[in-house]
Amino acid sequence: MTTDHAAAKHHAALASVVAALALTALKLGVGVYTNSLGILSEALHSGLDLLAAIMTFYAVRLSSRPADSGHPYGHGKVENLSALAETLLLFLICFWVVYEGVDRLVNGGEPVVPSLWGAAVMGISVIVDVNRVRMLRRVARETKSQALEADALHFATDILSSSVVLVGVLAVWLAAVLDVPGPVHDVLVQADTVAALLVACIIFRASLHMARDAVNTLMDSGASEEQRAIADSVAHIPGITAVSRVRVRTSGPQAFVDMTVGVDPQVRVSEGHRLAHEAELAVSALLPGADVTVHVEPMLASAATGNPFEAVQSAASTHGLAVHDVNIFRTDNETRIELHVEMDGTMPFAQAHRLVRGFEEAVRRQCRVSDVLTHLEPREAQSACRGLADSSPQAQSAWEQIRQAVAREPLLSEAHGFSAYATAEQGLCVSFHCRVARNLNVEQVHSLSVRLERQLRELMPSLGRICIHVEPDENS
Repeated sequence: MTTDHAAAKHHAALASVVAALALTALKLGVGVYTNSLGILSEALHSGLDLLAAIMTFYAVRLSSRPADSGHPYGHGKVENLSALAETLLLFLICFWVVYEGVDRLVNGGEPVVPSLWGAAVMGISVIVDVNRVRMLRRVARETKSQALEADALHFATDILSSSVVLVGVLAVWLAAVLDVPGPVHDVLVQADTVAALLVACIIFRASLHMARDAVNTLMDSGASEEQRAIADSVAHIPGITAVSRVRVRTSGPQAFVDMTVGVDPQVRVSEGHRLAHEAELAVSALLPGADVTVHVEPMLASAATGNPFEAVQSAASTHGLAVHDVNIFRTDNETRIELHVEMDGTMPFAQAHRLVRGFEEAVRRQCRVSDVLTHLEPREAQSACRGLADSSPQAQSAWEQIRQAVAREPLLSEAHGFSAYATAEQGLCVSFHCRVARNLNVEQVHSLSVRLERQLRELMPSLGRICIHVEPDENS
């Protein structure tokens, strides 16, 4: 906070104290003289204004102190505590006015002394409050002081409540000077008490609003709009793949923002620092003067956009690994990824395990999954295979079983492109093509493939890998 802002806040708070002191004395004197509950309630209201103004005066002085070891976020929240204490006092005044007003309406009481002095006092109060609200709002807007803003809101309700009391006092005076019928006279005489009850309602409503704002600020809530605006602005920065955990809190006029942004894992540290700086500038454009903390995490764009298969492959490429058979399992409570990782068969297992552990952590972080389970296997085991001639007994038997299984499926046809090969680990492996009706969707075709593969394994339990390539039937 600048010295000029602190001085402006102190001057505005002090002027508010002086105005509250003068109005309280004036209203109290006239209220006692006329026995006007409306004016007395306004006197108590102004007395509360005086107490609130004094609290605000000291609150803005304390909030101007710089942050220290005991208060690393500064002393700004003392303004919110002051506003909350002010609303509690307002509630007490409301209860007293309502109790006294209802008692007068039900049981009667000492009559109100008709006097234009009461009208004059309330008129002066309106004029003073209008000028005070203008000054406080201007300084609060310039210095972002929530305590002064609360005072401005408070005194803005004073204008309305004083106007209501002014009407009530004038009604009592008119009832005394005009020759009006009895029922009308009785109504006008009670106008002062009714005005006091209306003032209590106005004060209560304003107090609820102020209390809610103070509690929200003290609880670091109520900043959802700012959070959405910040996330949207930072997400448009080229090079940032994701924005998560945006948090905004305020301490007096000072805003504090912390967030986590994702960047490509392959960028250099200097590039990550540059992107974090751009994110800080984007936040400062929305919240000038904000204290911004940006945490940078490696996060692939594919992970941020919800494509875990691309994220796994990219993470594997970053760690120099080859992967296959990637499976994602989702339940109501968690998501897990299982896959095979190919490693150099001569590499010591402890070294291979360390490499894969780093890869697993990267996948778990980027894909936001609960668990990553890897199966290590030597790379040679996947590439070492030998082809089998289609005329060999094993291949001929397998091909005959495949053609018969395809023929039994009403939606599949034309088994062709058969190939057979063998690996040391899986034994006989086969692949083939077949056609399917064009009007089916991907899920339906996949179900057909799974069902066909299950039938083939029941017919030939010793089969290893089965690869079925399904093509749309051009004639269907």
